[in-house]
This record gives sequence, structure tokens and C-alpha cells, in this order.
Amino acid sequence: MKSNYSFFRYITGNSKFHTMNSKMKIICFLLSIVISLLISNYLSLLIFSLFLMFILIKTEIKPKIYLLNILILWPIYVILFIACFITTFDVLFSFLLVLKIIVIIVLFLILTFTTSLSEIAWGFECLFDPLKKLGVPVSKISLKIALSIKFISTLFDKFKEIRKSMAYRGIPYSKSKITTITKMMIPVIRLSYKLSVRTITAMKLRFYGYFNRRTNYHENKVSKFDKILVLLYVVLLYVVIWMRWR
Repeated sequence: MKSNYSFFRYITGNSKFHTMNSKMKIICFLLSIVISLLISNYLSLLIFSLFLMFILIKTEIKPKIYLLNILILWPIYVILFIACFITTFDVLFSFLLVLKIIVIIVLFLILTFTTSLSEIAWGFECLFDPLKKLGVPVSKISLKIALSIKFISTLFDKFKEIRKSMAYRGIPYSKSKITTITKMMIPVIRLSYKLSVRTITAMKLRFYGYFNRRTNYHENKVSKFDKILVLLYVVLLYVVIWMRWR
């Protein structure tokens, strides 16, 4: 069953961000996360949001898709706002925290919409390659990161499949949405677990981890656009830190 949204799922395209080098894209993503965490005022958030709007346009993916993926997580925003307000009694700070969470979700969407799981794993592996000298299993860690993203999108897909299956079989929904979601969670987790087991089995059959160095079928070269984008992120990071110190 095809979903109306593509939560954390790769969308085929030929934009500048789709063809960007995976390692450089991961660097931009990590810098973006740092910037989001350092934002402490609405002016910094506005500047960074305008920059993200520019990136969203350049991904050549319909804004409606981003909007649907953001809105589907509205219960999380409400819970975070209430929890933050109860602890701080500050409406502006609570609202700023929610906006920062939305920005981080948008960053994850940009990364997963424009980068396949294999490219994400390869990008993290190349970025953390120096850690191999310290005995860190970089290949396994990078793969686990990619599979974790895949698992999140799978949970949403299975949740929708079970919801439709219940409707087709005439199973009535409970008046309480929380009760309905609770009933769906067990089959969703079971189906997702079975899919994970099949994925692990397929990887073993393909001898993943048998060789010390992994090859990549498709590798995008670092372009001038990649370097300029990373430089822009560094400048933004400096601006956010400077505004934070003021």
C-alpha cells in the first residue's frame, strides 16, 4: 500500500542535493544539527529557517510532502510544549524549543529524501574512517544508523497498513485515539521485527562485513557546489555562535 507521505524515505530525483557527495552532505547535516541546538533566540531561528527554505526549494521536492511529514508528528510537538512549559513556565522558550525540534525534523527529512540508505551508510563510514585506526567498527555503526532511519519509516508504513486492514475487516475504531494506537502498536512492532530479521538474513547472505573495506557502486565526486554549501554552513554556525554570545 502506497503511503500519501514518504516519512524518512528516499525520493528519486536529480537535484543538486540528490547528486551531492554523501560525505559532504553528512557534514552539512551534522553542522545543521549543531546550529539548531545552539539557536537561542528567534532572530537566529529566522535566519536559519530562511536558509532551510532555500535548500527545500533546491531539493526540487514538493513542499506539500515536507508539510505532511511535519504535521504528522503534531502530538510530539504538543507534548514537548506542555512538558517544557510545566518545567520553565516560559511560553516563548517552550515555543522556541518546539520550533527547534521542527527544524531538526526538517533536516532529517532533507537528508533522507535526497539520500538513499546505502549512500547514508557510505557517507558516515567515510566521515568516520579515521576512527578505524582506534579499532572502532565504523562500517557496522554507519550501517546501524542507516537501518535505524529505515526502521522509523517502516514503523509508519506498517502502522498505516494495519490501520487500513482494520478498516477493511470492519473493526471499529475506539473513541479514544490513544486506545486505538495502543491496539496497533503490538502488531506494528511484530511486523517491523520480522522485517528486520529478514534484512539481517539478507545481509549475511551477501557476506556483509566479510571484507575489511567495503566498496560502493556509485560514488559522487565532491563538486564546487558541495564545497560552497559546507562553507555557508560554517558561516551560519559562526553567525549563530556570535549572536548567542551577544
